[in-house]
Amino acid sequence: MDKRYRYLIPNGITFISLACGICAILLATRGELLSAGILVIASYILDMLDGASARKLEAGSEFGLQLDSLVDMVSLGTAPAVVAFIHLQDAGISGFWVWPSVLTLPLAGAFRLARFNLQPPKEAGHMDSVGLPISTAGASVALAVLTDLFWPDRFMAEYVLVPLLWLMAIFMVSKIAFPSLYAILAAPRRRVVLILLFVFTTLTMPLFYAWFIWTNAYVGFSVALAGAGRKRPNARARLGL
Repeated sequence: MDKRYRYLIPNGITFISLACGICAILLATRGELLSAGILVIASYILDMLDGASARKLEAGSEFGLQLDSLVDMVSLGTAPAVVAFIHLQDAGISGFWVWPSVLTLPLAGAFRLARFNLQPPKEAGHMDSVGLPISTAGASVALAVLTDLFWPDRFMAEYVLVPLLWLMAIFMVSKIAFPSLYAILAAPRRRVVLILLFVFTTLTMPLFYAWFIWTNAYVGFSVALAGAGRKRPNARARLGL
């Protein structure tokens, strides 16, 4: 591919991700939370694809890095917060504490992105991330809303969503090392077990439920691994990470 044009593919994917985020916000304000949540998840997938395509095409650039951060702030920081806020309002949860709970997500996301942009670039996605990526945090919140929309008694809005917003914000501003998917799947036996479990859950549970469980299992695993590492410096090596 012509060197002048290979940058168009990852940047084009990033702009599509931005469009998804903007549409998610607009649809959420109209009460169409199902469509809005799905668009946030679409933006999450596109966020993975633009980075992968940039590495594949050797089309990484400073412009792409800054663009990606700006888009993440809209599509995976602001949009999930708006979706969560309106879902809480629809569920009759409108206490004064809802506002700071929702605001923590984009504020922590902005901090996380600014810190990320000051760090050395990763090498083919093999390195850990310092703090939970905003993409994972935003996807987790959107998946919580989507799961609740399909759950009979909507218990997640009342008992899960607000604590989840705070947890995602805390993990984003933390210095916990969140391993890449490559690192988690590096050990062959673990890779086989995780793939089999993933297939089983996606075949036996609604997709949003399974995805929400796996996303938060990754977060929990990373936090547990960080705790083990603080007590035993070689814990990561014994786990094959």
